[in-house]
This record gives sequence, structure tokens and C-alpha cells, in this order.
Amino acid sequence: MTRKYFGTDGVRGKANTYPMTAEMALKLGAAVGHYFHSHSGTGRVVIGKDTRRSGYMIENALTAGLLSVGMDAYLLGPVPTPAVGMLTRSMRADLGIMISASHNPHHDNGIKFFGPDGFKLSDDAERQIESLLEAKPVLVSAEKIGRARRIEGDRTRYMEFAKTTFPRRFRLDGLKIVIDCANGAAYRTAPEVLWELGADVIPIGVKPDGFNINDNCGSTKPELAAQLVVGAGRATCGAARGGYRHLPRRGCRPPDDYRRDR
Repeated sequence: MTRKYFGTDGVRGKANTYPMTAEMALKLGAAVGHYFHSHSGTGRVVIGKDTRRSGYMIENALTAGLLSVGMDAYLLGPVPTPAVGMLTRSMRADLGIMISASHNPHHDNGIKFFGPDGFKLSDDAERQIESLLEAKPVLVSAEKIGRARRIEGDRTRYMEFAKTTFPRRFRLDGLKIVIDCANGAAYRTAPEVLWELGADVIPIGVKPDGFNINDNCGSTKPELAAQLVVGAGRATCGAARGGYRHLPRRGCRPPDDYRRDR
């Protein structure tokens, strides 16, 4: 069966235009919550988002749908997409959700789903969720409605995890690194992790206002970071990110004498 709502990367569209409306997010939350509640035991979901203004609307609508079928929602706020996958596994959740449209402009948004293993859902799971979308939602009794709470410290937990991907015996002392965060989800995590690893960080694209994500910055406008590397910044290297992506892991290999512990 051909999927009607799910594309290659979840459900996407222009915010406040079908299918990326509050009404659709409510129905989608109820459908995916019912699917996972009936297939597993904890009834727990973690939800992250990027910095788009529409993320508030979609987050609240999704949460209402999930709670209506008995799921407990743990709200992470703005975090990079891999943080949702990592925390889904770490918190033993049934489901992870990221509200983001990647490198698209602010007026777009999307909903990505992760299974309990922290990876994208299978095509078969997405087809079953779509069939539930077309049916009347199976709501729980008033006594079984789920609860929502905001999680503190999730950003720090992800930063510590991100640093484990960099060999412990290496540091970035002496390196000047330009990092363009596209005014997106990693506007705090990326510069802080690089700084904690010893780099002299030149951060740009770190003042999100809900509308400037990917706006003449980030991976869609790498010239901005490049100018700082070769211009006044005289940096060792630079990286331009999308509005939702994780810390850069390639393309910035410092000389061996900079990478040793000191």
C-alpha cells in the first residue's frame, strides 16, 4: 500500500497548511501513540524540536493527541535531531519524535518518528500508523490520560554523549573553528561542545528568533563561514550546519601536535 502522509523523512509541509496543521498533528499524535501503546509496554515518548515558531503549535497538538491515548510525553525543547534518538534509547521510551524541517525555511515544518531503538520507523510501521489515522481514535478513559513534563538537563546529556564520539585522548587546543549553527537546534550544543574540547570557537547563526532558521546561513549558505575562515577570523577550519543536524564529525582534522592531550 502506498503511503499517503509519510515521505522519506516523516510527515512534512508548510506550517498551518494541510497536512502540517494543529488538527493533523493532534490526529497523528493519537494514531502513533495508539500504535506504540499497543505494541510495547512503557507508554513513554520523548519529543524534541528545532527553533521554528510553528514548533510550539505542533508540539502542543502532538502532545495532546499522545496524552489522549494514554502516552506520557517528555518534552525536550530545542535539541539536535540525534539527541532525540539517543534519549529515546537512554530513557527506555517507546517512541521519539523530532519536529523539524531540516534545512528548509522557517515556514516549513515536519514530524519525524524514531522507534525504541532510536532509528527511523519501518515502512510497514508507517503504513499501519496511516491506517489508524483514517480510523476513529481509540481514546482512553479519563483516569488513564497521559501526563506531559519538560525534561531538564537533556541538552547536557546529549553534549556528553556527543563528546564520546571524539577520542578521549585527543583535544582541540590551539584550533580556531568557525561553526555556523544556522540559528537552529544546535545553536548552543555545537559551540559549547567544541569549546569544552579545547577549541577557540567563532560561533555564528546562534541567535534564533523563530523565523531566521536557515536564513542566509548554515549549510544552505556556507560562504558566510568560509569568509570567516579565510578572512578576518583566520580560523583553522569551519563548518556550516543545517537547522537540525548534529555536530560535524568530518572535514576538520587538526594536525597531530594539536590533537594530543596537554
